[in-house]
Amino acid sequence: MQQNVKHWTMTRLTSIPLAVLFFYFVGQSEYITTKSRPVFITWVKEPMVTGALLLFIICGFWHALLGMEEIIIDYVPSKNTQALCLWVNKLFFLVLGAACFYAVLKISFGNY
Repeated sequence: MQQNVKHWTMTRLTSIPLAVLFFYFVGQSEYITTKSRPVFITWVKEPMVTGALLLFIICGFWHALLGMEEIIIDYVPSKNTQALCLWVNKLFFLVLGAACFYAVLKISFGNY
């Protein structure tokens, strides 16, 4: 039961920064949707934007991981298959999140 409470709490805690960052990025949509690559790169290199993007990646992938875990636990009946799916789920979100994190850092600190 304690694991369920922790899972529920972490899902709610990761949704708070996502909600705030959603509105921040909506306000920044002119830079996100620009057709000019140099404008976008310059925007990403701003420290506040880099921090917001990294926080969004961490919270977003963690929140998605927790949500998928709930789906797997609820709908995969076999315990062995469930364990495998949970492991693949963690690996998937770790690899994809690390790639996104790296991409933002590469843009922010790279020679673009």
